[in-house]
Amino acid sequence: LAVNAKDAMPGGGQLTIRTSETMLDAPVQRGPDLMAKGRYILIEMIDTGTGIRKEDMERIFEPFFSTKKVGAGTGLGLSTVYGIVHQTGGSIFVDSAPGDGTTFSIYMPEYTEHAEAEDIASGDVAPPPAALDADAADGDLTGSGTVLLVEDENAVRLFGARALRNKGYTVLEAENGEGALDVINANDATIDLIISDVVMPGMDGHTLVGLVRHELPDVKVILMSGYAEDVFRDEIDRDPSIQFLPKPFSLKGLAAKVKEVMAE
Repeated sequence: LAVNAKDAMPGGGQLTIRTSETMLDAPVQRGPDLMAKGRYILIEMIDTGTGIRKEDMERIFEPFFSTKKVGAGTGLGLSTVYGIVHQTGGSIFVDSAPGDGTTFSIYMPEYTEHAEAEDIASGDVAPPPAALDADAADGDLTGSGTVLLVEDENAVRLFGARALRNKGYTVLEAENGEGALDVINANDATIDLIISDVVMPGMDGHTLVGLVRHELPDVKVILMSGYAEDVFRDEIDRDPSIQFLPKPFSLKGLAAKVKEVMAE
């Protein structure tokens, strides 16, 4: 967040980092996030930079989305922040307007053993955050079936899984090929589609698909990669059940591709 703030102030400016304690006496709904009542640590990052356009605000936490020039950023920074915050049960909000700077507000549940015991006893543990679905209005992309999403980039996997769950799919997750095989061994009878990154530490997507074919000869496959489709053309031509999804992609693009493949 600090690096982004610096980049948003090319002519200089002021970055303020502020922390405080806050108490929510009742659940609070803001956008897709529902914050449970309880004690929170609030971290605010306030800059006096260029601000963010309204149309960009809706997609700012999507993986691969970036307002920077091509080559100046991966588009994974804010989605990684979002993933880390939500994995700890927190929430992050952004307030901004062009020319007025930007404020990121991060609410992290305050942890004490006493508070945790109270929350568990009262049932006030924060529920999982609602799925982020900025493209819900862009046509009917809902569907059904079980999808295994294999991706070593946590932010991409987190957002992709939530987007597909919000469209009606059951989503299983694995962060590498070896983990995917474990998931398949436990759930092979129910998996309809495997979405896998090609380049991953350890077992790559090609090897994974080859091994899976012995157990699930009819399973549908989508391979994801930042490399051009031509690089994988031979394998795709050999197996017509393999589809290709280029990175970067939007959540809408992912959901549309899944619906297309599942309908075949």
